[in-house]
Amino acid sequence: MSFIGNKLARKYIQKLIIRNKQPFKTIFPKANPAALQLLGKMLVFNPEKRYTVKQSLMHPYFDAYKDDESIIEAPEQFDWSWDNFEPTKDILQNMVFEESLQFHTEDEE
Repeated sequence: MSFIGNKLARKYIQKLIIRNKQPFKTIFPKANPAALQLLGKMLVFNPEKRYTVKQSLMHPYFDAYKDDESIIEAPEQFDWSWDNFEPTKDILQNMVFEESLQFHTEDEE
């Protein structure tokens, strides 16, 4: 768990009950085996060993739905700074109201 930088988070995880891993085939007996294999790669606890989005999209499970040219990487990382606020009830209500105004046209007046 060395990849977890927060000591309190590590301490919390260490206190959790250790459970045996259940095979996805047992949980989802009718699922596509390739889907189960992909799910296993995507749900790895250690983010350094977990499949990336690109690895996931390149997995054989998606072969029938894509061609290699359709997968492109964004030229730069997405800017999430618009999401840096404390979501209070008033702020969220105002955001919903402001967005609803975008759907109001002058013809409706």
